[in-house]
Amino acid sequence: MSSRISQMENIAARLTEVINIKCDGKSTVFAKKAGIPVATFHNYMKGRTPSAEAMFHVRETFGVNINWLLSGEGEMFDTEAVTAKTSDDDLIMDLEVLHRIIKWVEEWLDRENKSLPPDKKARFIALAYEYFTTPKEGGDGRDVNDKDMNKWLRLVV
Repeated sequence: MSSRISQMENIAARLTEVINIKCDGKSTVFAKKAGIPVATFHNYMKGRTPSAEAMFHVRETFGVNINWLLSGEGEMFDTEAVTAKTSDDDLIMDLEVLHRIIKWVEEWLDRENKSLPPDKKARFIALAYEYFTTPKEGGDGRDVNDKDMNKWLRLVV
């Protein structure tokens, strides 16, 4: 339990860093620009887990790397979209990763007897896809794995 609390505090600390850079330390401005209700955002800053939708809005509005926001790994801001097609083989590999993520999410939700509204599920899958196709430092993208997916879905559902 204490590692989960520590993780949430770290997310709040990373959000504070972004707020300082992008909105001169004004969390209300940050929340409004990201389209997140101010009261909800303040709850995130107090340790409540940000929803997948909120993380998506932060990414879309400010270019924040979701992997960095969740784990502290990687760069604070995305440099560019990773989904650019360079060859037919790349497209096939990307579709395989997407297939594995969708299958994993559906099986997990079924196994845990949980559900997600279609919009939230789609946004979660998009964030997971981005995470698993973003190259790690000095290597390729990450493998879709139970540890990361379990951690993320437990935060979202």
